[in-house]
Parts: sequence; C-alpha cells; structure tokens
Amino acid sequence: MATKAKATFAGGISFDIEIREHKFTVDLPPDKGGEDRGPTPPELVVAALASCVGVFATLFAKRNGLSPEGIEVEAQAETVQAPMRLANFSAKLRFPSLPAELEDKARAFIGACLVGQTLKHANEISLEISR
Repeated sequence: MATKAKATFAGGISFDIEIREHKFTVDLPPDKGGEDRGPTPPELVVAALASCVGVFATLFAKRNGLSPEGIEVEAQAETVQAPMRLANFSAKLRFPSLPAELEDKARAFIGACLVGQTLKHANEISLEISR
C-alpha cells in the first residue's frame, strides 16, 4: 500500500497538504519569504521521525504492560550542504515507565520505526512533470 500526500498551491509560498482526510498548511518563515502559516517541509520530516518513535514507544509499552504516560520524543536534524539536505538525525526518547531490563528490547523495537528506517537508507525519488 502506498502512502500518499497531495500538496496544492495556497498563495505566497504556502501549500495546503491533504493526507487522507487530514488537511494542514506548509509554509516558510518570513525571513525565507513565507508567511509562517505552518511548519516547513524539513520540519515535517523531523516531526515524522519524532512521532514515529513515539508511536513505536507507545506500542512497545502497551505490548509489555507498561504505561505510555509521559512518553515524549525530541527529534532534530542538521541542515548540511553539497547537496543541501537534512542529515545527522537524532531522537531523544523519554519513557518514564520503562524498566532498565527492557531497555535493549525497547531500543530494538522502537529503532525499527518506519520513518527511522526510511531515513537510514538511501532512496531514489522519481519526479514526473506534467502540464
């Protein structure tokens, strides 16, 4: 099954994004020419990593009889040049109910999140242009 998103020009530099029945706006901050009507595309990539780690941590908690309360994830990436891209992704997970003896098992399970695995491997992107 393919994961799909649609971006439609919404004025300025912003785009309205549709994912299934969910809609939100992506824009750039004013210092980059936008109106700051929403997160930037690179911020969405980092948010995807943070939320994927969080979802997998919650799944691990529920499968192991632990509370997901208090789970928090902070993710970040650096902007690097040649070519300009995001790199050096990291995620810091706060998991208050995780006992020390399950940490290795949790790391293996949570580390398998789809977004993290996608970012770890080189990908090709095809671009088709139509009029």
